[in-house]
Amino acid sequence: MAEGAHDLPMNVQPPPSMNPVSDFVSGWVDGLVHAGKTIADLGMDAAMAPSRLGQAARILTGDGATGSVSQVLLPLVLLLGGALVVASLVYLLLSAQRRKLREAAPAFALPFAVALFHAAFVDAAPAAVYAALAAGGSVLLFADHGLIFSGTDTFRAIADMVISTSSIAWFGIVFLSLPLGVDRPGLRLFPIDEADAAVLRRFIRHVLIFGAASWVIASGLYYVWIGEGLPRLIMVTTGVVACGMCLRGLARAQRHLTGFGRVWEMLAVLAVLGLTAVWVVALLSGDYPPFHGLLLTVLILIGVPALDGMAALLLERLRHSLETGKTLGRRIYAPPADFEQETLTAIEQPLGDDQRMAVAAEMSRSAAALAGVVHEAIRWLLTIVAALLLAEIWSLDLGTLLGAGGTRTWFGSLVDAGLTLLAGWYAWALFEALLAIHLSREEGGTQSRARTIQPLLHAIGKLVIGAVAVMSALSSLGVNIAPLLASAGIIGIAVGFGAQTLVRDLFSGACYLIEDVFRVGDYIEGGSAKGVVERITFRTVALRHQNGPLYFVPYGSLGVVRNNSRDWVIDKFEIPLPITVQSEQIRRIVKKIGQEMIEDADLAKIIVQPLKAKLYRIEPGVKIFRCKFQTMPERQFELRTEAYRRIEAALSEIEIPFADTTSRVTVFQGPPGALQAIA
Repeated sequence: MAEGAHDLPMNVQPPPSMNPVSDFVSGWVDGLVHAGKTIADLGMDAAMAPSRLGQAARILTGDGATGSVSQVLLPLVLLLGGALVVASLVYLLLSAQRRKLREAAPAFALPFAVALFHAAFVDAAPAAVYAALAAGGSVLLFADHGLIFSGTDTFRAIADMVISTSSIAWFGIVFLSLPLGVDRPGLRLFPIDEADAAVLRRFIRHVLIFGAASWVIASGLYYVWIGEGLPRLIMVTTGVVACGMCLRGLARAQRHLTGFGRVWEMLAVLAVLGLTAVWVVALLSGDYPPFHGLLLTVLILIGVPALDGMAALLLERLRHSLETGKTLGRRIYAPPADFEQETLTAIEQPLGDDQRMAVAAEMSRSAAALAGVVHEAIRWLLTIVAALLLAEIWSLDLGTLLGAGGTRTWFGSLVDAGLTLLAGWYAWALFEALLAIHLSREEGGTQSRARTIQPLLHAIGKLVIGAVAVMSALSSLGVNIAPLLASAGIIGIAVGFGAQTLVRDLFSGACYLIEDVFRVGDYIEGGSAKGVVERITFRTVALRHQNGPLYFVPYGSLGVVRNNSRDWVIDKFEIPLPITVQSEQIRRIVKKIGQEMIEDADLAKIIVQPLKAKLYRIEPGVKIFRCKFQTMPERQFELRTEAYRRIEAALSEIEIPFADTTSRVTVFQGPPGALQAIA
């Protein structure tokens, strides 16, 4: 066969391999061989760095035109040192402002946003002074026609790099440490104590100083063209060491983290390892690391916990304001102070100590629940936003994964449905928490009010919000919900036309409950039934009669409702006495009995106004005295019994009997034959 007969034409590609596993392994092997060769080349280049020092000195000094290396670098060092001294003096001058912030922040003497801005200004002022003096001095001393010398392009690039890097590191220390609130507990955004905050601040300072110093050294060597090997190996070493420092710091902080913090700590560990791998691979492969993506990723990893801590702090302040908020009162009508008049006076109903404690405890639980729901929703929002930002930074095509426009992929439809259900869940949780907040501020009967109206509103809210969320989720999955909506409309029309009594009962019940006409545990009279409200349903109220029967009364049949369990009760009863008794004596005796009853510790708890009496009317041979007292609802029966017992004992002691009010007819009987004589 002729030579070259087995060669393929230039436009003909070899057939694909029939063994993809071997292709994959061979690709990995080729990649490792290439990486090893690159690392060997970098090592050889780094070994030649000492032989290039003379060339680096000539590049830095312009072949000695600006002096020796020491004569060129010493003014720059003195400039940076002078700027640092002036910045330190500014730091000392602002010590009074820092002390003011420490005194004001814990007590919230300043608004939080104002205090945070003030703290940022005070802490950043020294760094700003340093950056301004160093940059201005560099231009004044080393630029064209500088006061000391005109530096070479390489020298000025190095000076600018040193000033900018040190200034950025200083500002980074300030603003990354600000959420820790060192020496300012009122501004701390993380739930850690003073010692842990100081440790974390030192960790941030060490990492930034180490990274800035390494960057300055590596970039300076690169600018004077000492070679690429040594600067890249320095930055690789810096990345590995910084990774170890970050992992060690995250391991120490783990004991302070709970819930969302632990999840974010695990994600941060994976992110640190991934970013370090990207950094090292890029440097060893001869490419430039993605500085923009790495920096933004680090900022997001730091910013999400900071924003979460800020949200927690603001929600804590919201919870505190809700707990200390004014309890909704109620204007009622009560007897006047002298208790002798029959008219009622409008007053503000006061809360007793037990009621006030119960309301405060309920408000505290409701406020904590509301803050927890809002905080969880904020965490989900931060997580979703962070994921979207990271996908944008690292050029992840979410449009292809989820589907763009109206053509959603199956995964995109699942994500839409999941987000819809998540939003519905938090809408329901927020509705429940706000309802609890409102009911917890009701005066006095908080528990009864909540037990009465909360179950119904919970059921209605769950039904409405759940139906909307499920329908939206089904629509996101591509299910046609039009027939379901049409069926619901038809059912609603049928209910409206065919169940007028049911609709009347439902609307009447809603009005009764919203207007707080009765609660579970109240004794009411309505329609033809009376009893204690035992439970409430959508259409009826269950009344337990005092004799035992349980009445189920539709709301539409209640009509005028008499509630015997609200605020107070005045009980009146009459005692008949002989016509010969002294009215003033009886009034004083009953009044004395009332004072003795209110001095009894057990009876005083249920007495609002003590027992009193007055002459009510006079009948033939009888004086009727009316006695009355004011007590708590449903306690008048036992108090009346006790009053009867004491009045009977007091009258028996002074030998005054009760009058007999029975009407009598006297028949006169004359002598025999008297009737005939009269006739």
